[in-house]
Amino acid sequence: MSVSVDYLSALNVGRGLQTTEIIDALVEAERAPRASQITSAKEKRNVEISSLSQIKKGFEAFQTGIATLDKVTGLSVASSGSGMALEVSDARVAKNFSHAIDVNTVAAGQTLVFGNYSSETASTGTGSLAFSFGTWGSDGNFSANSSRTAQTVTIASGGGTLAGLRDAINTKNMDVTASILKTGASSYSLVLKAREGAAHAMRIAATEDSSAAGLANFAYTSVSNSVQTVVAADASFTMDGVTVTRERNEITDLVDGVKLTVKATTSAAETISGSYNTAVAQAAMQTIVDQINTISTSLRDLSKRGNATTDDGPLAGDAYVNQLRRQLRNYSTTQIKGFQDTPVYLTDFGVATQRDGSLKLNTTKFAAAYAANPDSFAALTTSRITSGSKLVTPTVSGTYPKEGVYTFDIASDNSATLNGSAMTVSGSDYTIANNDAGGLKLTINSGGTDTKIYVGKSLFETLSGFTTGILASSGDLQQKITSYNKDITEYDTKLTNLDERIKSLRLRHEADFAAMNAAVASLNETEKALDNMMEAWKASLQN
Repeated sequence: MSVSVDYLSALNVGRGLQTTEIIDALVEAERAPRASQITSAKEKRNVEISSLSQIKKGFEAFQTGIATLDKVTGLSVASSGSGMALEVSDARVAKNFSHAIDVNTVAAGQTLVFGNYSSETASTGTGSLAFSFGTWGSDGNFSANSSRTAQTVTIASGGGTLAGLRDAINTKNMDVTASILKTGASSYSLVLKAREGAAHAMRIAATEDSSAAGLANFAYTSVSNSVQTVVAADASFTMDGVTVTRERNEITDLVDGVKLTVKATTSAAETISGSYNTAVAQAAMQTIVDQINTISTSLRDLSKRGNATTDDGPLAGDAYVNQLRRQLRNYSTTQIKGFQDTPVYLTDFGVATQRDGSLKLNTTKFAAAYAANPDSFAALTTSRITSGSKLVTPTVSGTYPKEGVYTFDIASDNSATLNGSAMTVSGSDYTIANNDAGGLKLTINSGGTDTKIYVGKSLFETLSGFTTGILASSGDLQQKITSYNKDITEYDTKLTNLDERIKSLRLRHEADFAAMNAAVASLNETEKALDNMMEAWKASLQN
């Protein structure tokens, strides 16, 4: 029996080849290193984006936290009775005070009520109502208020209803409020209320259209008219024995930085006062310390360099984050100018930097410093511009001037300089341009004299501006997050492109192996032919 020899098998050709596994291995060998590189870079960026977003949230919380500090000076106001209500309106100038107050009258706006209408759409006639404002004397005579302009309300055809008249009066915006009061099941009245003050009472003259009478019912030309339900009156009270009158119950020009509201007449003198509260101020200071510590710790942990026992932070060595840390650290130690002749520091109020870089408040030192000079605490929370003389009033007429102390010198010819630079004079107003004080306007009262001008920018405002800049959509932080998100998109694109290249590579490998298999098949046919020839040759030899 003859034996057939598989010469191709002997050569290890065309037998036992796992084409799919080989192609997979070749493709993966090509893809894996590049894909791993891209994926690692993407993961790093995702971690960095998450960390930057954490910083953003941290500064948002920081901004919210320090917002409670705005204009907090520790000044608390109170009244011993119900005659006056008090509120700090301008912490920049409010100081401690105590006054005896006895309220005689509460300011009131004249009220007129025109009644007996069946509905809001009841006809009132057409024509016009002429409003004058002034004072009704006890003799019944009316004296016009020269500071008020008379107004005419015209009621044309189609508007001659109670509701139409109400709306027409309100549209004039003449410090008269018109409303409709339902007094019964089918009874309506038009109520007119003037602004507070004895000199703002109303006189109303009516001109009727002959074809649509009725507006005369709304005339008020005599105090004997029964439609008056509330008499116009000024607020009147004594303060420390001095009689004071004001047109309105809200008074802001009596106690610096404090709004007084007359509430009720009093039977005896009451005390209104303002005093500095150490606990309130200390709480504000502790807030500053805590907020700075919180955001500083977060920045430190995210950007720290590792050692033998700790890993790097996700933003280790990031120049931008390190810059934020330096800026924040500097704010805690920088001088605050423009509140007095010498700068104010956090350290003045018992704030010290610890070995780990955090801040700590010494409450004993704070209490002592605050008690000694509570006004200087405003440098931390309340920006302000003040003058060393009551005869020189500083205001801002443009951009806010640079903080600091400015020396104002006025000459006999009314020319003046500020820190040696000439000022522009316009009447009693003095301004300066192209200078650190640009935007500052000084108004000189009679007898104005040389003085110092203090332009102070509070630590709160500085920190708030710093934070606002960080959180701005055009700021470096958001730009960095946007840039990193763009990187993520690019990494995804690179992975997609890599997969496309690998797909093409696989097709080439498959084509190559298909060609090889075809060659192997051809060799197998040749093998068979050779086998047959050998068998035939062997057979011929045997014969």
